[in-house]
Amino acid sequence: MKKIRHLAFAFAVLPLAAGCGARRAAQSVPAALPLPVPVQDARVPGHIAAGRLALKRGKPAAAVKEFHNCLVLEPGNAACLDGKGRAHAALRHWEDAVLAWEELAAAAPEDKALSKRLAAARRSWEAHKRRRAKAAVRFPIGTASVPEDAPLRLRLAARFQRYSTSTYSQADVYDADIDSPKSVAISTDGTTAYVNSLEGRCTVVYDTVPPGKRGVIRHSFGARQAGLFARGEPWFGYRFAADLPPEGPNVFGGKPVEGALSHGGRYLWIPYYRRDFDLDGTQPSAVAVVDTAAGAIVRVLPAGPIAKNVAASPDGRFMAVAHWGANTVGFIDISSSSPAGFAEAGLAVLGSTAPPAGSEGMDRDRECGLCVRGLAWSRDSGTLFAGCMGGAGGVAVMDTSGPGAPALTGRARLGGNPRDLAVSPDGKWLYVVSSAAGTLLRAETAAVVRAAAAGNGPVEVSSVSVGGTPRSMRLSPDGKWLFVALNSASQVAALDAEKMTVVARVGADSFPVGMDISPDGRFLWVTSQGIDSAGGNSVEIFELAYLQAAPKYTVPPLP
Repeated sequence: MKKIRHLAFAFAVLPLAAGCGARRAAQSVPAALPLPVPVQDARVPGHIAAGRLALKRGKPAAAVKEFHNCLVLEPGNAACLDGKGRAHAALRHWEDAVLAWEELAAAAPEDKALSKRLAAARRSWEAHKRRRAKAAVRFPIGTASVPEDAPLRLRLAARFQRYSTSTYSQADVYDADIDSPKSVAISTDGTTAYVNSLEGRCTVVYDTVPPGKRGVIRHSFGARQAGLFARGEPWFGYRFAADLPPEGPNVFGGKPVEGALSHGGRYLWIPYYRRDFDLDGTQPSAVAVVDTAAGAIVRVLPAGPIAKNVAASPDGRFMAVAHWGANTVGFIDISSSSPAGFAEAGLAVLGSTAPPAGSEGMDRDRECGLCVRGLAWSRDSGTLFAGCMGGAGGVAVMDTSGPGAPALTGRARLGGNPRDLAVSPDGKWLYVVSSAAGTLLRAETAAVVRAAAAGNGPVEVSSVSVGGTPRSMRLSPDGKWLFVALNSASQVAALDAEKMTVVARVGADSFPVGMDISPDGRFLWVTSQGIDSAGGNSVEIFELAYLQAAPKYTVPPLP
């Protein structure tokens, strides 16, 4: 196992930190100086009154929003903390209730009634965790795929996880920074893996051969990082709503979702699910640009509400950003060799809902319309495909071949409500996984473009049932094999991409969601995120072996 290496960066703005939860030391105030008297924001009483009224009317979700907005304006407000705890308790969101009441109890330890509420919430939260823990599935190092005589074999070779400090293998490493790992991206040279730890608000950086932790990039921004942000209004026509922290929108913690490389691997792009003060996903989000040579964030660019995915065009002209909370895809001109030259390049509106400007009172995470998620480029960079997980679903097609801004061609009825997309190395096939249907589909890319231009036309497809609520998928570098993370089945399925048949299955720690394959096709990294604090918190590394198949091997059954 490699030891952690300390990197010296020439111009790192946000260096690799000691951990995701690293915090700045509090500054002491000289005793002789009088402390300023805090002035209550004029909007705070209104939020308190609205929150209490929502609770009285039996609308705890609306109350949570009001008390949250209150705490954004005035952190630590006792009435808002208590109201937020009561609202979460009414929703049976016990962990959130505990967090709110714990903060309040620290300031009012003599409040006996509060102590009783907090104790009851803690008991409920512990009972909830015990129930959810039954869903957790773990697999030992060395677990291999079935059947044994398949043409492809996956073996669990190593793992980084945050659920046990007592393991039976040196290849099974406890890592406290793995907190709800959402995705992984492997560098173009295959030497580095970047794991986005969603709830940890950081990206964990690993060496790949042999696997070993290199460091951590924190996604936390304050006044010292102001120079990273583009000046002026947010891009793509979005605007910030009124309820912002006093410090402004660019002081926040970001939850990293997916990742994509550009400029031959020089830059890693990481979109933020949302800024931590944005409870409902209605505010413009952001995407970080990491200089992989320096190991640091060198620019933070504007994005639309709930930016979940990014994809770089093969010709290096565009970076596309999927806005889950806005029915849109934003395009960034990345033709410059420097992040300082990256610029807004247009917005494609995929559905009937116009880009929201605030959308007060709407939870854009749940009310996401088309719920734009997966992105895939044609090999000639002239077309972008986007999967729509919600609403009418299908695959949206955008034309990027012209000199002007990218434009929506239309949508094709393909895959129901697809989550992830992939284009074959030769550009002929578009692969689509549908989580709800548990299927993998394949269609000719040219046919999908024609169907979209014809007005949401049907497409002839080949399909195979994989089961298990598929999430992310990856093609092997040669395009012969396709790997799919089966979330609810706690499996990874391997398929013959030409025959469209499942050839092997292997167990994965519960609720796998993200994956990436090394450029040489030898290793598959899988992130098991977990659900509601159950299972997951694991990054598994599977070694791949390509074998001579038996004449009639048995295809594994559905989970």
